[in-house]
Amino acid sequence: MLSWIVGALLAAWFLITVVRNLPPLRAAFLRLDAGRLIPDWALFARPRTADMVLLRRDLLHDGTLTSWQEVEVAGPRRWYNFIWNPDLGPRRGFLSLASIIGLIARRDQGGQPQALGQGTRTALPGMTGVHYLTVLHYLSLRSHAAVEATQFMIMAVRNQSVTGRYAADEPVSSIEFVSEMHLVRPGAGG
Repeated sequence: MLSWIVGALLAAWFLITVVRNLPPLRAAFLRLDAGRLIPDWALFARPRTADMVLLRRDLLHDGTLTSWQEVEVAGPRRWYNFIWNPDLGPRRGFLSLASIIGLIARRDQGGQPQALGQGTRTALPGMTGVHYLTVLHYLSLRSHAAVEATQFMIMAVRNQSVTGRYAADEPVSSIEFVSEMHLVRPGAGG
């Protein structure tokens, strides 16, 4: 008898999980499930339709502002990367950082389209976060000695996984975040 009760409870939990994952009903179940007992049941991750790209521009000691250039987070893609890819960890790490920075930037928009980053009300909370500071530290350590300040931008670009590189003439999916201009630590670059 106990096995029938346990089986019925598990079957009910399974059915509730299936219903909870129907897109129109997700919000209602999230409000009712305070203990988060009903799992978000996705067999496969939701696919990313655009790749995140890190761009930077620098203010040099002579006052020159450079143009935006892509920062290669890991080494270039090689033909054998489908078998062995040691650079996958840093790429995934950057994707995670970029996604979180974008979420923080959009958090307080309230559905209204507005600029992200630079001068917006979400800029300060975003700049004090570990994710933002990690990207800034990464860029700071890789700055040339002639760089006085640096600024970064995170963009979502379509088809970069096909072409392998960001090209300025390709249509941009969206600008996810633009940072403030930050002074680079003396002696940080090489």
